[in-house]
Amino acid sequence: MKNEVKIGEIVHSTQGRDKNEIYVVVALEGNFAFLCNGTTKLLVNPKKKNKLHLKTTPVVITEIAQKLEQKRQINDQMIYHSIHEYKKGNKGEIEHGN
Repeated sequence: MKNEVKIGEIVHSTQGRDKNEIYVVVALEGNFAFLCNGTTKLLVNPKKKNKLHLKTTPVVITEIAQKLEQKRQINDQMIYHSIHEYKKGNKGEIEHGN
């Protein structure tokens, strides 16, 4: 299997209609990851995708990962902003100033 998918990680879809889309992993269940992008796939209805159809990145949004682990609230704007920063070329850890 490829690299292990982590909550809060930025991933790329490699299969399906959403091929090449960028998402943040918001939940894991068995062989599936639940993904959001803050625009078309929101937290209220995340995309369920087989982990084998994802390309992992070394980028984990620590604030989102910590909040999800602590069962605290996150929002679609945080996810959208994180993906936007990633696309701009910020490949290190992404922090938000909330």
